[in-house]
Amino acid sequence: MSLLINPVVKWAVHPSDAGRISYIDGLWNPSHTLPHEGDVITRPFLVDPKTRQPIPVRVVQIQEFLEMQPHTLAVVVTRADQNH
Repeated sequence: MSLLINPVVKWAVHPSDAGRISYIDGLWNPSHTLPHEGDVITRPFLVDPKTRQPIPVRVVQIQEFLEMQPHTLAVVVTRADQNH
């Protein structure tokens, strides 16, 4: 991964978990540290769609989009109980 200064961070759900993780817009905080691939994390904006409670997710991929301005990172997550 390249060193990016103040990249835009976007969150994406792995296609196999579509409908099993919801993203609550506006709760992401830039003070959250950027995870690494393989990390299991819990964030207040990644929730169970039924209970609306935060759930543990595993980071399966971090994609860099250097051609975008500003530079963008997409963090792809799946439920922590899934194997990918």
